[in-house]
Amino acid sequence: MQPNFRVAWPIAGAIFDVDDTLLDNHPGGDMYGLHERTRLEAAHTVGRRHGIAGLTQLTPKQATDAFIQAPVHTIQGAVWQMLIMAGVVANGPLESDHPLLQEIIELKEHRHEHLLRTEGHEAAGATKFVETLTTTYGLRGKLAIASTASRRDVNLFLQTSGLQRFFPEANIISREQLVHAKPHPDAYNQAFATLELPEAARARVWAFEDDPRGVMSAKTAGLFTCALATTRFTPGQLMSAATPPDIAVGSFAELQALLAQLSAESAPPATPRAASPDKNQTPSPPKPSKPRPSA
Repeated sequence: MQPNFRVAWPIAGAIFDVDDTLLDNHPGGDMYGLHERTRLEAAHTVGRRHGIAGLTQLTPKQATDAFIQAPVHTIQGAVWQMLIMAGVVANGPLESDHPLLQEIIELKEHRHEHLLRTEGHEAAGATKFVETLTTTYGLRGKLAIASTASRRDVNLFLQTSGLQRFFPEANIISREQLVHAKPHPDAYNQAFATLELPEAARARVWAFEDDPRGVMSAKTAGLFTCALATTRFTPGQLMSAATPPDIAVGSFAELQALLAQLSAESAPPATPRAASPDKNQTPSPPKPSKPRPSA
C-alpha cells in the first residue's frame, strides 16, 4: 500500500468511535443493523399503543435511512427523523421533550441492552489492531473513545468484547458528557483532552470513524482521521463527503498493514558493521614506508 496522503507520523494517540467502528453493528453484512432493529421495534410498539398507523408501518429501510439522514449523530436525531417519516411531526427542528420521542427512546434503550449482549461483537480485526497500537507503537494509556452512544452501551460492549482493558474509564467519552453531538467536534475535543498530550501533538492523534458526521467531528477537532467503510458507506463515498477523511479503508487489516509500512519506512537505516578479522589468518606484514628525502 503506497499512501498518497500526508501522514501524521509517528502516531501519538488514537481515538475510536464505537458503533460500526469497533463494534460490528451489522452482523452478517446486513444493512439492517442492531440499532435499526431496536429503534424499529420500539416505534412499532409505541405506534400500536397509541393507534398511530404511520409508526406501525415504518420499514427496516426507513429505520436505516432515518439515522443516515438525521442532521445529528444521535438516537434522538434518528428517532425524530422516523417521526417525520411517519407523518407524526412536521419536518422541523428536533423537539427533545416530545413525549413520543421520549417514549420510543426509552423502549429502544431497554430492548437494545439484551441485543447488545447477545449479538454485539467486535468488528473484524478490531482487538488485534488496538492491541498492536499499545504493544508495538507504545500507545498504552493514549487510547480514548469518542461516542454518541450511551455510557451503558459503550461499557457493555467494551466488557463483553474484552476491549475494556485498553481504554481507561477516564478516557471514555459518551453521550452523557456531550454538550453538542457529532458533527460538532465536542466529542473528539473532550477525548483528546483525556490523553494529556500537548496541543502540538493533536495532528498526530489518529481518529477512527465510520460515518461522515463523525469524520467531520474528528477533522474539525484537528485530528488525523481514518474512515472505516461499513455496509452503509464505501471508501469512495466517505472520501467524496463534504468533509473527507485523510484516508478511507475497508478494514482494520488494511490499517494494520499501513502502520507496519509507515514504521518500516521511518526506521533509521542499519549501520554497516565492519568485518571481524579471522583469528586463524596470518596477518599481512606492514608495508615499508618510503624513505623521506634528505634536506
